[in-house]
Amino acid sequence: MDKKCSPEEIEKKRLLALQRRQQSQLKAQNTSVSSPVHQQAQLRVQDTPTSSLAHQQTILSDSSNVVRPVKLNNRFNPISRNPEPRNSSSFTLSVTGKCYMISEDRFALEVQFVPAIIETFKTIPSRNYDLKTRIWNFHINDYNSLLQKLAQSKDFKISVTKIPEAVLQVFKKNLKSNSQILEEEEDLSKIDEQLVGSLLPFQRVGVCYGISKHGRCIIADDMGLGKTIQALGIAHYFKDSWPLLIVVPSNVKFQWSSAINEFLPTIPAHYIHHFKNTRDCIDDDKITIISYDLLVRVIDTIEKHIYGFVILDESHVLKSRQTARFQTVRRICTHARHIVLLTGTPALSRPSELYSQISLIMPHFLSYEDYGERYCAGERSTYTGEFTGSSNMQELQMLLKVHCMIRRLKTDVLKQIPSKIRQMIILDSGLIKTGTKRMNEMSKKMEKHMAALEKHSTLIQYYNETSDVKLKAICNYVANLFESKTKCLLYAHHQIVMDGICNLAESMKIRYIRIDGKTNPEQRKLQVDLFQERDDCLAAILSITAANAGVTLTAAHLVVFTELFWNPGILRQAEDRVHRIGQNNSVTIQYLVAKNTSDDYMWPLIQKKMSVLKAGGLDQDFLIDSIEGSQQNKNKQRDLTSFLNSSSSSEKGSQQSQHDEEQKNSAVPKASVSNDIKDLLDIDEECFDSCDWDEI
Repeated sequence: MDKKCSPEEIEKKRLLALQRRQQSQLKAQNTSVSSPVHQQAQLRVQDTPTSSLAHQQTILSDSSNVVRPVKLNNRFNPISRNPEPRNSSSFTLSVTGKCYMISEDRFALEVQFVPAIIETFKTIPSRNYDLKTRIWNFHINDYNSLLQKLAQSKDFKISVTKIPEAVLQVFKKNLKSNSQILEEEEDLSKIDEQLVGSLLPFQRVGVCYGISKHGRCIIADDMGLGKTIQALGIAHYFKDSWPLLIVVPSNVKFQWSSAINEFLPTIPAHYIHHFKNTRDCIDDDKITIISYDLLVRVIDTIEKHIYGFVILDESHVLKSRQTARFQTVRRICTHARHIVLLTGTPALSRPSELYSQISLIMPHFLSYEDYGERYCAGERSTYTGEFTGSSNMQELQMLLKVHCMIRRLKTDVLKQIPSKIRQMIILDSGLIKTGTKRMNEMSKKMEKHMAALEKHSTLIQYYNETSDVKLKAICNYVANLFESKTKCLLYAHHQIVMDGICNLAESMKIRYIRIDGKTNPEQRKLQVDLFQERDDCLAAILSITAANAGVTLTAAHLVVFTELFWNPGILRQAEDRVHRIGQNNSVTIQYLVAKNTSDDYMWPLIQKKMSVLKAGGLDQDFLIDSIEGSQQNKNKQRDLTSFLNSSSSSEKGSQQSQHDEEQKNSAVPKASVSNDIKDLLDIDEECFDSCDWDEI
């Protein structure tokens, strides 16, 4: 039986054959030695040791009298030689190499092929040779012993770029604990049953991961995968460390209070405090929600209170260490036992942007200079002094995974998430001018007892007035989508809202398309093709009535309804411009609603319409009652009205009335609807059809 050769032996034989071939070529061409160049080449071949010839070969060109080096391959070649002595016995090879992690428990040592080094590698029990990359790798437990053996060798002198000690310790610590933690799932009995029951499988893994990291982690899941509910789950597990501080962009702070009410019903609403302005103060609040910009201005007030748990939403806004925003957040996090960062885009352009976020989780991590040298190729901008390059990205990815970051894309968990996720987003009330004379008149008029026709006419006027007062808050929310470069559909109903979004896109230099009632069929097709084919066309600004059918816009998987509409069938048709054949991702649908506006009446009206259709067997798969404010699709989401009622009743200390109302509603048969609502359902289509919507 033929003896099988190892990859190392094959390589050695190949190099030896190449050496003999080159020697025979030189011998044939030197039958009559006359040229000094020829003599020098032959002398070098004869005097060079066999092991050295494998890497420093010379060959005489057939077309000229020039001796050229033979390039064996194009791989990284860090080898450098001292001037070659005449006496081969005094020759010492000088080699450089570099170490880096390739998995959670293995590291690679990249170095030029030198037989003596290979022999040293073979003495390590965990050795492994990758035939594709031709690079040796070893178990992390053999790291120190391997470097020690290489340093003690007399056959060569090697200089190795080592793995930073802090990074090495992270991986070694992970070996001892992480595998056991993942095998034994955390006990979630401490968390509110409502939240635990709402978790999808991958979200449950995220909560367990955060708990295993002692509440110090970065949840970097893709947009729409429920980072909010995971953060609340981790926070509630460590509720003994509260008070809890939630720092968020200003446009989503009410979404957080809505999510807390939805998933943590055991927390009284009066425990939650929205920090509103610089004159605001903190009493004994268990949960404080504040925006980044306001935090900078009131840091002295906030810092007087020790927050044991801090949640930082959209943490990529902290990418620069030099900003006042980051410096302020770091002061707060210094005293926190648990810190959870949430972001769908942890690094917007370069790995240096991750350092500030990592340093909040790992305050004693590498210095910024050491981090930049290791993971940013040591390349610094002349103007900013910030690192701009990238290096050892595989190691950085593994480091984040084992120590502090969990990230799942939609493609990773597509089978676990619903094909369509609906969310209710409550807009920032501070940006909505609900106290105008006209809005107050509309609000008071809606509270009066009127005939169905008169009430509906008033609601239309209230609806029109709402579009103006919501515009600033809508643009604030959409601006964040534009900043994150999210490709999306933006539905609106009134011209003033569509114009406002278009003006915003132009001011931010965002390429967009617009389809409304004035867009002719030819332009319509061109606009659709542009959105579908160009990645830099980020927004489709669409009229709810003019673009709810007849177009396919599957290039996006986010739909935002900046305004509500009375007919749920039209809304569902508009959703399906994205959610149709050709869409490979889960679709996220967001409804932007505002308190103390016509949305308070439109939202429950849509629900009532759907309950009638459902009772009659005409369900259109538009389950408004399952829309959730925190990206979940399993629990019932209370409508905006019930949210307002629960908040106000909690503040007054009387939640019993809400409970009684829910009991009353649950006792009503599905097919039973009040006469008032029946009247509205009978006539509202005619009333709305009489309006020229695209001219409003």
